[in-house]
Amino acid sequence: MSVFSSYLEPNEVRAVIDAIQEVSKHPERDTLLFEVIWQSGGRVSEVISLVPEHIGSTSIILPNLKQMKRVAGQKKRVHDDKAIKEVEVSADLCVRLKAYCEEHKITKGMWVFPHNRGRAKHVDRFYAYRIITAASEKAQVFKFGKKNPATGGRYKGVAPHIFRHSSAMYLYENTQDMSLVQQQLGHSSITTTTLYAAAKRPKIRREIAKLSWGIEKESK
Repeated sequence: MSVFSSYLEPNEVRAVIDAIQEVSKHPERDTLLFEVIWQSGGRVSEVISLVPEHIGSTSIILPNLKQMKRVAGQKKRVHDDKAIKEVEVSADLCVRLKAYCEEHKITKGMWVFPHNRGRAKHVDRFYAYRIITAASEKAQVFKFGKKNPATGGRYKGVAPHIFRHSSAMYLYENTQDMSLVQQQLGHSSITTTTLYAAAKRPKIRREIAKLSWGIEKESK
């Protein structure tokens, strides 16, 4: 597991996504759901409301669930229906999403990820949490942190939001462009985004410590 407790390495993400096939009764839908979360860095509450007309050739449009707004004197997460964001994903994922919609007759105005009990609703975030927790346990990929007595002392299975963190970390590590990560994730403040750079400090420290800087170490 990674040093930073809130993200996974790409191979760990892939292992969890692959394990969805073994724990879900709707593996095609649920695999696509988490592929979108992984590639887009979207919040699960944003991704579950995807509609087919918002799937492009290399991007998708998601509602932008604002960070924290003050509502009736308290800070709460609120959904602004007018706030949307276009996020980049792979062309391959867009092709698979469109093929899935065509195969299952999901047309304009319908949910790409419909509820198990019918198409009137989309799957909810609690369902997404249960599926990805089961898949992570199947893949033996656990969240680093407090041990969970309910699972025999093992680490807890990962939650959907860790896929968002993992996407951000992967993007930052490969681009070193903080503003790009901010735009992809839809952060209102760059301050939030800089947390991903800070999370890489332990890894940077370890890698720097390995370098000789052209200075030969004295043999003992």
